[in-house]
Amino acid sequence: MLYTTYDFAKGKLFLGKTEKGLSIVKFIRKAADIKNTVRSLEKTSFKVKEGTKPDFLNEIKLFDRYFKGKPASFDSITLDYIFGTRYQQKVWDKARNIPYGKTASYKDLALQLHNRGYRSVGQALGKNPLLIVVPCHRIIRSDGSLGGVGAGLGLKKWLLEREAQTEG
Repeated sequence: MLYTTYDFAKGKLFLGKTEKGLSIVKFIRKAADIKNTVRSLEKTSFKVKEGTKPDFLNEIKLFDRYFKGKPASFDSITLDYIFGTRYQQKVWDKARNIPYGKTASYKDLALQLHNRGYRSVGQALGKNPLLIVVPCHRIIRSDGSLGGVGAGLGLKKWLLEREAQTEG
């Protein structure tokens, strides 16, 4: 697995990809998180090495666009869902269909999956290893409140506000 980091206004993102595609986009809170993420990946049998910016050229272009406040679709990026169960992958794919600047509820996603268990949708999104690319930040509670996100509510709110400002 190759990895790099991407700097943005609120911190860094850890980007990791296998030969099959992008498999991790993780919010980095402090420098030690990079080493901890690499160690964690190595413990799961991955050979991990730092890549170069050209190895991530397409991803970096899309994140540049996104963080400049321009609607960005990450559909052109090949993903490798190596860290998810079949059910989680189905939830993540449904979440990818939520357009930039829009939101949907956990219940909406559950109904699209013909599943009454919207809590299981929340649990699957909680395991999402591809922040922003699989836009779990666009999933909110039915009452309009934010709900949770692994990267923290502050980042979720910031991402939604950015998207709402540039919508259209």
